[in-house]
Amino acid sequence: MSCSEGKISQCNRLIEIANQAASSVESVTSSATPDDPDAFLRIADAAETATANLEALDVDDETLQNYREQFISLYVETSAATRQLVEAVKNQDAEAADEAYNQLESATEREIPLVEDVNAYCSGSV
Repeated sequence: MSCSEGKISQCNRLIEIANQAASSVESVTSSATPDDPDAFLRIADAAETATANLEALDVDDETLQNYREQFISLYVETSAATRQLVEAVKNQDAEAADEAYNQLESATEREIPLVEDVNAYCSGSV
């Protein structure tokens, strides 16, 4: 019984961190304008905060450890690509901006399936 309670608690903490990151990104993207690229640095900051929170999260469950590592990878890539995109825009480097945007898009495309997998695993649907 305590094992499943531990799993549920760990699931909830993992999901909470992912939700906080998603909420932070949503608030930036809904209020930011294209002529304010520095606003997008808040996305990178949110991703870095989520990374630090996930790295500090103690997870015993092997599957949850794997999910945590996938989220960390996603947030590290999101942060790096966002910072590269802002820098490219500031430097008016269209080629670098396109490359950074593609990296950002590639990283963020993994988020929804990952969240769905975690939710399914944590709800016992797997």
